[in-house]
Amino acid sequence: MKHLGAVLPPLGLAYIAAMLEKEGHEIKIVDGPAWATVSEYGYEELEKDLLDFNPELIGISASSSQLDHVKNCLNIINKTVPNAKTILGGTMVSSYPEILIEDLKEINYGVYGEADLTFSDIVNKIEKNESLENTEGVIWRENGNIKFLKPKMITDLDQVPMPARHLLKMEIYRPSPANFRRVPATTLISSRGCPYQCIFCSRPTEGTAFRAHSAKRVVDEIEYLINNYGIKDIQFFDDTFTLIPKRVEDICKDIIERNLDIGWNCMTRLDKINPDLLSLMKKAGCYEIGVGIESGNDRVLTFIKKSLTTDMVRKGVKMIKKVGIDVRGFFMIGFPTETRNEILDTIEFAKDIDVDVAQFMVATPFPGTELWKIAQENGTVSNDWNSFTFYAPDKIPFSSELLNEKELVSLYKKAYKSFYLRPKFILRQAAKIRSYMDVQRNWQAAKGVIGF
Repeated sequence: MKHLGAVLPPLGLAYIAAMLEKEGHEIKIVDGPAWATVSEYGYEELEKDLLDFNPELIGISASSSQLDHVKNCLNIINKTVPNAKTILGGTMVSSYPEILIEDLKEINYGVYGEADLTFSDIVNKIEKNESLENTEGVIWRENGNIKFLKPKMITDLDQVPMPARHLLKMEIYRPSPANFRRVPATTLISSRGCPYQCIFCSRPTEGTAFRAHSAKRVVDEIEYLINNYGIKDIQFFDDTFTLIPKRVEDICKDIIERNLDIGWNCMTRLDKINPDLLSLMKKAGCYEIGVGIESGNDRVLTFIKKSLTTDMVRKGVKMIKKVGIDVRGFFMIGFPTETRNEILDTIEFAKDIDVDVAQFMVATPFPGTELWKIAQENGTVSNDWNSFTFYAPDKIPFSSELLNEKELVSLYKKAYKSFYLRPKFILRQAAKIRSYMDVQRNWQAAKGVIGF
């Protein structure tokens, strides 16, 4: 995280905390990754915080690559507050609940999918000394096997309180250099769920139903962030921000009517935009849109079920750039069956369509995804969970029968260097510099590329 220059607030934890505070519980959030990045916070400090707060229940959120950190935390928890119940949440346990019997036997329970409602149920049952087994959204062990019930789905997001950001150190957070223009900057989630079926996405594990905050609630939260934290820049963390164009139109119009001084960026699909909507977004402060392009080869796009073609991508990128909004393209290499030439197609395609920012990732077969099954049939899946990160400076989670790990890492580094070290790109970035903040952002980004 220090290398990438991004420190993002854990909104998932803050949402759970807001729900629990609403019910009168005392909450403390330890944002280990962020605190370790910006200060010298480590396991000794965690031990002190546990002793001082003396919690009765501890929730740990973790992705697959954070397994070793979870184990270290558990060792400290068992030493300092051995009577506290422990709950594991996050994408790892939702997509691969078996982790509770394979690697994390010390954890008491897991949470499947969205935890806002489930965690409240857990706390209430623990207070009443009731069993958590057969609770919706809870993962438990039974006779050496894993059992769980799908959680209740939150259908009206406006019923969920705003994240408890007052429990976070808001001054330490900052998106990656490509994802902000001014500071203070932060993130905001205005919708949940994605109805698409890309084979690499873990969303189907947690549910694909799209649900969204009302336009008014979204703009109320923007105004709250401006008034309480001086926020000048927001990164929307929705999977597909423009899935319902009318809602986005209402958000933009409300931002304009309230005369809010806010810049923002979002992520969406290239088949969910149109010129009129883009013009309104630009007027309301949108300066960048991130789009999942993934590949520059039509066969690969079909293989990963992206429901896009390279022609659609070209037209969409051109449409966004025409209204003066930057394009951040997400690309992925190393899929099963993908050849070296097809990966080179993607690298050249990124340069050809001339996105303003290119983010390259390696195909990561997370458990529970369709890619997980396909990868096991077409190559070697690593047993080192630390490599399951999408990023590959040293090692990767999957190597195919066509390309070994060394070749894929080399292509990954080639993608970044060949895109960002072009004279055309460097000159364009220099021409965009308008402030000292722009200089800082570009220098941070340059260090990241040079680091490869």
